[in-house]
Amino acid sequence: MGTSEDNSGTLEGHCRSPSNIKVEQDSKDIKRFNGNTPTLNTSLMEIQYTSEPKLEEPVLIAAWPGMGYLAKISADYLRQRLKAKKFAEFRYFQNAIVYKDSLAELPVIRHQFFVVPEKGLMICVGDAQPSTPEEALSLAEKVIDVAEKYDVRRVYTMAAYPSDYPGDPRVFGVYTDERLKGELEKHGVEFIEGEGAVNGLNGILIGLAKMRGIEGVCLMGEIRYANVPQHLSSKAVLERLTSILGLDIDTAPLERRAEKIDASIRKSLGEFEEYEEIAKKEEKTIRYIS
Repeated sequence: MGTSEDNSGTLEGHCRSPSNIKVEQDSKDIKRFNGNTPTLNTSLMEIQYTSEPKLEEPVLIAAWPGMGYLAKISADYLRQRLKAKKFAEFRYFQNAIVYKDSLAELPVIRHQFFVVPEKGLMICVGDAQPSTPEEALSLAEKVIDVAEKYDVRRVYTMAAYPSDYPGDPRVFGVYTDERLKGELEKHGVEFIEGEGAVNGLNGILIGLAKMRGIEGVCLMGEIRYANVPQHLSSKAVLERLTSILGLDIDTAPLERRAEKIDASIRKSLGEFEEYEEIAKKEEKTIRYIS
């Protein structure tokens, strides 16, 4: 097994396509003087707190879009099920503009922090991944700064592992401390032999956490399709993660979503096969004369 990838079709985590960018157009972010000269609000790229939750050595789950949308689906589903409350965010610019009907705008990307105090849980979810290694490292440092502020003891990220798997998707674990292996194994997490890489923030974050003295785990779910939401894989990852954390959530809706998508894919494949049959029949009726 080699490099884990995520949902851009390239290595994990690079959401470069403007269509994947969630645009936050906020008049507070860009100020204009004399009606035509834009200047940036200095609050961008600085953490903005709306509250200060009380936590004791919580766990942080962090996720950004990637292949199969696995990480983002999983984190969003978890925070919604647990009714996590937003307490902070910071914003970055993407290194691209987006346009509609040829009118261009500079998008602002949000990275939001949520908390479930009674569970000792923080969740960070970003709208998109940075486009350069330098930006990714800078963003990871800001996330770990928040983790240190609240004495986070362990960071979990999630990623996709492309595979033509039979049956149910497996979940593999990458960890930053050998002592974590036994705990993960007890909850059905498998391990990868040999060398590999987890690119993007879903990988970088646990590496930086290790450098700051915080435990890190990346749970990687097998996926079949890079550009199709992989709800079944998200379900598998969430079941391992919630088992580790001692949480009880209903993942059945993810399975139902997966069934709908699979049905749509099968229908598309069926229509393609039908088209191929028609094309073959038409080809047989053609006579070539030279």
